[in-house]
Amino acid sequence: MKNPFSAMWDKIVDRGASLISEFITDKDKAIQLEHEFRMAMSKRSHDYRTLMLQVERDQFESQQETIQAELHQTDLYTKRTRPKIARQSWYITAAYAFATSLIPVLPEAWGLQAPDFQWQIFLILASPALTYMGVRGFEKWSAGSSK
Repeated sequence: MKNPFSAMWDKIVDRGASLISEFITDKDKAIQLEHEFRMAMSKRSHDYRTLMLQVERDQFESQQETIQAELHQTDLYTKRTRPKIARQSWYITAAYAFATSLIPVLPEAWGLQAPDFQWQIFLILASPALTYMGVRGFEKWSAGSSK
């Protein structure tokens, strides 16, 4: 998992190391302090990545517990509610996508003005279905395919 603040973190560490070099006149002591500073910051970065992985694991475990509890329900209404909501979400999302792509084809002479397709509305409509399938956020894909 890529740290979203890695570029900013690198700038902070480089700036801190350059400040040590500016204020410490003894070259050997400055090199030693800069090394200790970089090691401490590297440990902090590692701790951050470890915590992020732990949060992701906890989210996954929570999702799995919810799914397992749902599967072990004896009440069929409760057992079928989340899949039904997800299915209805997909239907509405597909209808929105179809309508916004089909309506521009209709003649404007009928007095129909074509609405523009908006990703925000599409994702809001699809969010119950995406959540049911396990998508909790798009942070993983926001930085592109680079890891």
